[in-house]
Amino acid sequence: MSIYEAIYRSDESEEMVTVFNIEQHKNYTDIKNNLYCTYDGCTARLSYVPKGKVRAYFKTWPKEDHIQDCVDYFERVATANKQKSVATSTMELSGKHVKNVLDNLKRKRREKESNNGKLKSSNKKKPRPTVGLNSGKNTVLNIVPTTGPDADLASGENNVREPSVRNRSLINLTDDDLGWVRSIEGYIQNVEIGDKRVVLMLRDGNHTFRVYFEEFFFDNAPVNFRGYFEGLKILVHRHKEYLFTGVGLIERRNEQYGMLIHRGNDFYIDYQYIAVFLHNASA
Repeated sequence: MSIYEAIYRSDESEEMVTVFNIEQHKNYTDIKNNLYCTYDGCTARLSYVPKGKVRAYFKTWPKEDHIQDCVDYFERVATANKQKSVATSTMELSGKHVKNVLDNLKRKRREKESNNGKLKSSNKKKPRPTVGLNSGKNTVLNIVPTTGPDADLASGENNVREPSVRNRSLINLTDDDLGWVRSIEGYIQNVEIGDKRVVLMLRDGNHTFRVYFEEFFFDNAPVNFRGYFEGLKILVHRHKEYLFTGVGLIERRNEQYGMLIHRGNDFYIDYQYIAVFLHNASA
């Protein structure tokens, strides 16, 4: 999976760089040799790949491992296991797990703001999952997170840990994210309300993104949710700096990435559930 943001780390400071501005930086030569993962707690080194047949990107250095919860984590497959097949199952994420994802994003953003935009680094890494050498049929079980209907497994079924949800910024979404549950943040610019359908338009810099609430959402949400969105629309019309944070399925519609939200507790407005946000906004 391509990476489009990195941390330039020197003895004096840390600085966020992207594939769009790295070559224009006055310290380009030093920067490209001192790039690291942006995820909090992940110390994996990155390298810069200039634009060629495809657009420029960052990639993980050989033998460098991301921590398991990192958005760019991948598992190196051991050839000694001679894995013959991969079994994939979907697991419905519990409300508690999604809340932890949303709260973790809130903590990281506030921590970053309190440190003048700098990210705290940590050398503590989590153990990487391994496949047992005596795994019988040599079948690897791949658990895919979902918030929608018809999941193969319920939360924690068969003592299987709920899969991690990767966070993506609007700048680094790629086709690799399509069909996967991700977490996203962005500032609400507009609210469109229809019959059993609401669309939020988000913006982050020059990037836009749409969040969809459709028939399945409204068939399973309390009836007052339409009123919540109408109240949100009035507030957004006055002030377009409310932060949306959500967990949902990444799709592409009309050649643009978007997110489909299935449940009422799978998103925050300014780090609050929408009902709480509206209550506090009117207080």
